[in-house]
Amino acid sequence: MKIVIAERDYNEGVAIEWLISTYSIPINKVFVTNTVKETMAVIEKELPELLYLELDMIPAEHWSQVRRSVKNFSPKIIAVTAEATFERAKQAIELGSVDLLVKPLDPVKIKQCLRMALSLLASREPIHTFSPNKDEGYSYQSIFLDQEQNNGDISLMLLHVENNKKISDLLQFLTYFPFRDHPTILPLSDMVVCLFKNPTQHTKEEASKILREWEASNIEPLAAVVIPPNNEMKSVYEMYIVARRLLEMTFFIGYRQVILPKEVNEQWREIDPFLTSAEQREWVEMLNSFDKHRIKRWMHQEFLHMETPFPNPEKLRTRLTSILAQIRRFMKTYQLDHDEMEEYYMKIFSEILFNRVLYRIVQEILLFLYDLLDRAKTGEVFSKKDVIERGLLYIEKHYTNPDLTLEDVAVAVGRSTSYYSHLLMKKQGISFRQYLTNIRINEAKRLLHDGQLTIKEIAYHVGFRNPSYFTRIFKEMTKISPREYRMHIREGME
Repeated sequence: MKIVIAERDYNEGVAIEWLISTYSIPINKVFVTNTVKETMAVIEKELPELLYLELDMIPAEHWSQVRRSVKNFSPKIIAVTAEATFERAKQAIELGSVDLLVKPLDPVKIKQCLRMALSLLASREPIHTFSPNKDEGYSYQSIFLDQEQNNGDISLMLLHVENNKKISDLLQFLTYFPFRDHPTILPLSDMVVCLFKNPTQHTKEEASKILREWEASNIEPLAAVVIPPNNEMKSVYEMYIVARRLLEMTFFIGYRQVILPKEVNEQWREIDPFLTSAEQREWVEMLNSFDKHRIKRWMHQEFLHMETPFPNPEKLRTRLTSILAQIRRFMKTYQLDHDEMEEYYMKIFSEILFNRVLYRIVQEILLFLYDLLDRAKTGEVFSKKDVIERGLLYIEKHYTNPDLTLEDVAVAVGRSTSYYSHLLMKKQGISFRQYLTNIRINEAKRLLHDGQLTIKEIAYHVGFRNPSYFTRIFKEMTKISPREYRMHIREGME
């Protein structure tokens, strides 16, 4: 591929030549000229495919000659001018220019014009863009139906821009991108699939180049998943399914990455999506002590220092909402569940559900918590606490104490025993003893499921002095004994 840069300003010509080499634009030879005569001579001798032409250098008496020469040799033209006038626009149209650039020039715009011109040149030959290549048979059926066989001569690249609204921009970008091996391009509603037949170079290098070129002119993050040629995946459909699964890795590692198949990424690691009773108590303690640093350490250790295999992203989102439930209770306790903080809370809930990158979710939650804790600490918080919530929090923190009484709770919230008992029954529909027993039995179920402690040890651990009394209460509430409950769990696991 050859280009003639016809520009009176020598420095501008050299800059365009440098830009071509820097952005790896597939042009083999560059000729720089600065007069009409020299330009016409080089065009006639070299027959370039591209002509970068400064219109201002063409005298009026030479215009007809230039127009005839351009028509005879038919290069693709990028016209340039320092005069943003109708006359210059008319000249660019008469020459059939790809575009008309107005000085001072933007390197990104120059690069886009060069790629557009190259794309138009390439369109003279068959190119597999948007429609299936009939010889190779690639189409949407190839990726959605398990029919197209993979003989180890196909590579698949899946490109996903974080903002789905930018899919059309990505598609246009790929149209002008100078692929060395032109793929079949299959745009979907939220990503673009590229299928390469007999690729002559490593597809990962092509993907890395796409990411670099995309970031040079776009701010939206892009990720690429590459399935190299292999015989392990029996069909194009299977390659596509694996690629979609690997794309979910962006939740943990972010975008601007080229992701390749690895055995450790094939399956998700199992986790409990809900906070344990101990973790809930820890969160209650961290929030009530306004300990920002401890909360930050907990969040970072829990979510930002993971190793492969990663947990299922959806279960992780559920775990984050479990944390949000503790935050919600804190907000109610301090009467901050209204107005702008309520709106902020709903925004964080939306972030947990829909944000595509984990570390961004964690950061948003922490910023929200910092604001929430500051408001709770400085807003006459103790006088505004909800008495019932404060009492319930106290019970949940001290339920392991076999001597815990209603009087202890009432003293903790600054109310009389009869008054707090009345409020608890009115608002919760349950007595202190029933609420305390529910907490103890629920924790006992979890410990029975874990299988680390004996039934006697569990009874003491959850606040019962007498294991026999614990067994009787457990059976009253669950209809089966602790031993039978543990046996059912084991039988279910088998």
